[in-house]
Amino acid sequence: MLIVTGGLGRVATVLGPVLPPDVRLVDNRPGALRLDLSDPDQAAEAVRGATAVLHLAGSPSPGQDRETAHQGNTVVTDTLLAACGDQVPRIVLASSVHAMGHYHGAGAGLISPEWTPGPCCAYGESKVDVEELGRRHAERYGVSVVCLRLGSTGYPLLERRYADLWLSDRDARQLVLSALTADVRFGAYFGVSANTPARWDIANARAELGYRPVDDSAELDIGDDEPYQFPNCSMFG
Repeated sequence: MLIVTGGLGRVATVLGPVLPPDVRLVDNRPGALRLDLSDPDQAAEAVRGATAVLHLAGSPSPGQDRETAHQGNTVVTDTLLAACGDQVPRIVLASSVHAMGHYHGAGAGLISPEWTPGPCCAYGESKVDVEELGRRHAERYGVSVVCLRLGSTGYPLLERRYADLWLSDRDARQLVLSALTADVRFGAYFGVSANTPARWDIANARAELGYRPVDDSAELDIGDDEPYQFPNCSMFG
């Protein structure tokens, strides 16, 4: 059984059409199995009987402070992974391009997923922590853990600054399904479409996950940028 945390959220809604009929959606909102994933007992209930976990739950804003990001992302992921132990053979964790956002604001050219993490904000720092928790979990238990550094997912592309971060709905569906079936012990991959010009190197996602994006933000009519609303995030310089 596939367990999707954050099962009623923005990304899960995008993925809905390709999720299996017996999926278990976990969320803190009505319409899903309502559990607090920061509580060890409730996290254990969430993953009971799981053959795979897609962990989308978290605190996603680039404008949040470190404590909020730590509690909503790092602590929740740590508790969920502890509940999984060696009983869940496949785990996909939602990370973010903000884990490498410093490089985006610092220059041009392709950003390699192999570089040392360079977060651009407290949210990005928490996603670096999530990735490290995933790596250690894979090493300890010998299970598959895939971290997807998602770009702009489930949002309309209204501003040019987000063009190279854009992940279309159909590419998102293909990426996640690929991550859930790939023969990978551990890896971190950028989750963006085949955008031009490109900033995020998705070569390892193509090679190791079999990801084949088909959409390109260059084909869309995109509006001009509005003032960036997250002054504590250096993603855009």
